[in-house]
Amino acid sequence: MMRRRVCPRCLETLSAPIWRDATGAPQPPPVERRSRWQRLLDPLRADPLPAPTARDAAGAAAANVVPTCPRGHRLPPEYLDRPTIVVGLVGLTGASKSTYLTVLVDLLHEGALAPLGISVEMDEESAARFDDHRYRLMVQRQQLPLTLPLLGQGSSPEPFMLVLRGAGRNGAERSVNLVFFDASGEQLYRSEDMGQYGRFLYAATAVLVVLSPGVFPRLRHVADPGEDSMGLARHTQMVVNLANVLRSARNLPPDSHLDDVATAVVLSKADKLRAVPDFPADTLRDPDLRAAPLAHWFADVRQNSSRLVDFLEVSGGSNLLTAVLHRLPRPTVHAVSATGADARDGGYPRIAPAGVLDPLLVLLARSGFLSEEGLDPEEYGAGLRGEWSR
Repeated sequence: MMRRRVCPRCLETLSAPIWRDATGAPQPPPVERRSRWQRLLDPLRADPLPAPTARDAAGAAAANVVPTCPRGHRLPPEYLDRPTIVVGLVGLTGASKSTYLTVLVDLLHEGALAPLGISVEMDEESAARFDDHRYRLMVQRQQLPLTLPLLGQGSSPEPFMLVLRGAGRNGAERSVNLVFFDASGEQLYRSEDMGQYGRFLYAATAVLVVLSPGVFPRLRHVADPGEDSMGLARHTQMVVNLANVLRSARNLPPDSHLDDVATAVVLSKADKLRAVPDFPADTLRDPDLRAAPLAHWFADVRQNSSRLVDFLEVSGGSNLLTAVLHRLPRPTVHAVSATGADARDGGYPRIAPAGVLDPLLVLLARSGFLSEEGLDPEEYGAGLRGEWSR
């Protein structure tokens, strides 16, 4: 699991927090507060307490300060006490990244992980921003606006931060910060943008690559208006550039192995494929986490991932799949529908998600928060890659 500390808003590295008061001025860190028992014992001491010093006064004043990152972003309570998993969403315009993320976060907030004994809470600032997205999509059933690019300081889309809590094997609570950031995949083409994007990808523990089925040659009849102009070559180049940026940000050679990153490939809008004769429709389903152990579910994920790769390969995606399977770290492929229906006149007739949770469960296991049983790296790497290369 990732131990490196980053700010949940700007993803800058945190070597140590900077404590600031209400005006934003740096202040000394707060002193340890004395317990009620310690205060009761103070009158019983034989020696008188020393007179307060200027340093004590400064420490008392610092009790009202909060920890921040170097850019001044306030850190959530106990944020530095937990490991952090940073998940980056990557995909070209129209891939439905923002819609998928909004539905995923909503499911988590509504208790989708409760069967695993995991509770979810959202940072207050993230919750305020998320409510706008949720109301527009889940209540009004309207399409979300296109994702903004990662720009300079103060103008970039801020990540969403959640806290996952569950019971460990010894009964003690385990918790983790889960940070999502979403940015336009077109930035992986422009050299002036890749520096900004690379900084965010350097902090990523996991990557969600979102692909729309309409970009595959045999599936162009399900493409949204204008989607077929994106071309499979642009998506292939996006994956290659993504793999290069992930490695260059860590000062690794282009073909080196990435131990600290996992990838889940989301085949979005998969509800459109139900009418395609050879589409494995049973891969588009929600996990019943109460019915079987998670390891059994992960075994199904691996098998379904292989079936989806075979389906996309015969759909004309050999070059893209080769880039995904051989350049991205530990990929699995998932059929997902965030809404369950096409948008009509800017709105959805219903919101009926399917398969949304699968990719995150795999990434949580790869990051160490869930058991990785059923996703054995050796079996997955040797066996399934052999099947996928057929």
